Amino acid sequence: MNMRVNGLPSQYIGYKVDVNKIRNNIEKQNEAESFGDRAVISEEGKRALEASMEEVEKQRNIDRIRHLSSVSSYGYKSDFEKALSDLGQGSISDEYLTGNYEKEISNIASKFEKEEGEKTDSFDRHVNKTVSVFNMMRDKIEAKYADSQRKVEYYVADSGEIEELTREKELEMLEEAYANHSTFMATSTEIWADLQDFTPSIVYHKVNKQSDEELSVNESGKEEVIERSEKGQIKDMVSKAFLSAISDENRISLSQYESSLNHYKLKLGISAVERERLNGIWDFYANKE
Repeated sequence: MNMRVNGLPSQYIGYKVDVNKIRNNIEKQNEAESFGDRAVISEEGKRALEASMEEVEKQRNIDRIRHLSSVSSYGYKSDFEKALSDLGQGSISDEYLTGNYEKEISNIASKFEKEEGEKTDSFDRHVNKTVSVFNMMRDKIEAKYADSQRKVEYYVADSGEIEELTREKELEMLEEAYANHSTFMATSTEIWADLQDFTPSIVYHKVNKQSDEELSVNESGKEEVIERSEKGQIKDMVSKAFLSAISDENRISLSQYESSLNHYKLKLGISAVERERLNGIWDFYANKE
């Protein structure tokens, strides 16, 4: 029997099939099916899996704590200052300066023998001591991480998180300790410069009114103090000197120099006049002791 349909039912009028969309959906389903067999995990199984994962993570944290080091930025700053103070006459913590510390600090001290008479180059001498201590602590870090038998250590970061302790992190802490000391010395030297040659005086008057001459003397004294502190110039000199002092060239030359380091001149990146100014400030107070 032959049938002919004239036209389409009304619900199909205007309908168009999106072939591309269907093809894409099919391909996605095929990919999902071919990925592997599907597994359905019960709620009890999920809980058991979560407990197992928590146990693994807990064990990982226990391992970290077991190898947790007491190294910290504060510790490096503290030990750097302790080692520098009279080149290690104080107590040193066990974490940073271990092993042959006493012998090493004694070797450094032997290059800064006490001199009789007027002291000179006091600023240069302190910079040399600071770089010597920096070299000693840096060498210890390098030796520690050169050891192939070294176990992985962890430390508590400033953020409070437990992180792996690395050579780069310890060098960063040491450099922070050095920068902290240089900033303190820059501020101190500027204060010493302001106080240098400053002698307070008391003038008794029969009347409350000061003469024009007395007022002029007082004002000139104030201007002199302001001019000497002239807004961070001394501080900038010291900061620049300390920053230049730990260049690779300076550190190597200092470590290889066999004679006295009392008057050894590192390349500090400042002019001869500026160097003389800084030594003059330090010598002034060194000779008043």
